[in-house]
Amino acid sequence: MNNLSLKIEFFIKNRLFSKESIYFAIIPLLYANIIYILASYYYSSPRNVFIFLTAFVCITGLFLNRFVFLFLLFVAIYLDAAVFVSNFFQIPLPMLLDSLQFLLELSLTQSLTYMAVLGLLLVTLLMTYRSVIGLKKSRDRISLFPVLIVAIIAGAADFLINSPPKDVMQLKLQLAETFEPIEDAASFKTGFAQFAKTTEHRDLLIVMVEGLGAFSSRAYQDIVWGPLLGAPIREKYAVTQGTALYFGSTTSGEARELCNLKADYRDFRDKDMTDCLPHRALAAGYKTAAFHAFTERFFERNDWFPKIGFQELYFLEERVGLKADKDLPWCGMTFKGLCDSDVARSVEAYLTSDEHLPRFVYWLTLNSHKPVMPGEVPERLACDDGGVFGDVELCRMSEQWLNISHLVQEIALNEKLKKTEILLVGDHHPPLFTRKARHLFQPAQVAWLHLAPLDTPPADRLAAAKSGPGL
Repeated sequence: MNNLSLKIEFFIKNRLFSKESIYFAIIPLLYANIIYILASYYYSSPRNVFIFLTAFVCITGLFLNRFVFLFLLFVAIYLDAAVFVSNFFQIPLPMLLDSLQFLLELSLTQSLTYMAVLGLLLVTLLMTYRSVIGLKKSRDRISLFPVLIVAIIAGAADFLINSPPKDVMQLKLQLAETFEPIEDAASFKTGFAQFAKTTEHRDLLIVMVEGLGAFSSRAYQDIVWGPLLGAPIREKYAVTQGTALYFGSTTSGEARELCNLKADYRDFRDKDMTDCLPHRALAAGYKTAAFHAFTERFFERNDWFPKIGFQELYFLEERVGLKADKDLPWCGMTFKGLCDSDVARSVEAYLTSDEHLPRFVYWLTLNSHKPVMPGEVPERLACDDGGVFGDVELCRMSEQWLNISHLVQEIALNEKLKKTEILLVGDHHPPLFTRKARHLFQPAQVAWLHLAPLDTPPADRLAAAKSGPGL
């Protein structure tokens, strides 16, 4: 019994609480998780699984060949980062991995934040590796109990601090099936699908506003919609607002509104033609066109947009339909393309041109994509100190959204515009850096605003909205 007591005492003194055990329990895990610890002060998605995975890989580093350990650590750290990005930008992980093929279309070096994060990930990998390899020669003095305890405590803390709201969890459970019909879409609620099936000469304009969620405060939402709520618009249009359930990222928002489907760009690859709103409009005698300030190759829009019924594409490659008599300015940082103000000019010219056929027009905005470039649009919200939102990033985005409302107002009030149904709708929740800013939005919702010409009988508008797309 005395021998056993001595062995236990020796184990406790020389292994369980040895400086090597304490160092191994804290330092490698700290290096591997430091980015997310700092991010949790602002915002971080739950990642307790990766805390345990990193701890396990570090343990294997005490026993495996150093190059095998480096490979496993590389996989763990960069898979962790990929899942974090997936959650942060609301992009399903398989879609995120598939979209890596489009990285060359982005200007990542224009964002100091993104470059700093990439640099920190590399430093994290090297420091974690060195700390474990440095302890390998003292393996016989290391107990694994402390590192397991630290991992459990860190995982529990991460769960308590970063667990998403219940409604977001419920939303994720709804996303198991793809290419399924949905009814919670702005184009469904406002009857756009019904208008697209008629032969009445009524133009249709859908504006998908990049990153526009639904503010919890009506006052904040009215700031963004402001130009579309005033007397000049109300003299010509009935104005209605609402929210729709969003899922995924931008192409999921496009599938939601243009096709009333739960899908993203990957789901159209094996389809020849899909019964979407542009296709229905085309069959009813409409001209159909899509406008966007970025490249048509991004997310394969040059492939699947024609499949859903768009005859004409006006993207970066086509100078969004503007003449080549002068150079066009560039806007944006990571998503560097043309300016939404120039796209608005092209959309307005298209809708006011002398054309006997009705037109179905879709415009996907670009410049509110994070990170937002300051000074691209009129500074209407005094964002240097965060403005009324108390958050500089959100304020800069809101200035971009507000500018879209001003541009749409100009289109809507153009005297040459024929009778036109106009719908503005967000694609997804804005991927903001801080919890404070994220909490200003309704979870899992995007905002929409519908302008219906006043000479459209209210009963007809109601009937169109109730009829829905019939998918």
